[in-house]
Amino acid sequence: MSSPAGVTVIWDYQYYWIPHGYDLRSLKTSIETALKRCNPDFFVEGKLIAVGTATGDKHQAITMLPDDIELSPMPDYHTRGPDRDLADQAATFLVMEITMKALANRANILVISGNYDVIGAIKEWRRDIFMMLALPESSSPSVYPIANVTWLWSSEDPERAATTMVNGGGPIPPVPRISG
Repeated sequence: MSSPAGVTVIWDYQYYWIPHGYDLRSLKTSIETALKRCNPDFFVEGKLIAVGTATGDKHQAITMLPDDIELSPMPDYHTRGPDRDLADQAATFLVMEITMKALANRANILVISGNYDVIGAIKEWRRDIFMMLALPESSSPSVYPIANVTWLWSSEDPERAATTMVNGGGPIPPVPRISG
């Protein structure tokens, strides 16, 4: 019998919010159900860690659930950096900081993000930790293998919606690698 395995969940809500009409109060349970479809021993370790600006409707909704979600606020940038948006940089650094803390505790990590700067960083972190990723439906299948396990976060297609993470669905089947 294996032992329970905690998963640190980092949700980049600034770049990937829940579907319209979804009840935020059921998010942690849905994520845990989806994790258990990957490994029955997985459970959400502590609160969901939400990364995003500390202003606006999304922030307000998250503050209403202090028992389930821990807010890790970042500055509200509206200017552009030399290569990318400063908010992208802040989100990437904050997710990286949280990931490094989890790595020190040998945690399994799930990152939920639609920010390709964060997704690119995961490719590097994956060497040292068990990384899981929930992506937008619009993501290219070429990014699926970046993490050890990948889910679709949500879908506008009613037939696919039940298989997504926000609805407790299982991970995307591994994409075969074509050797050439």
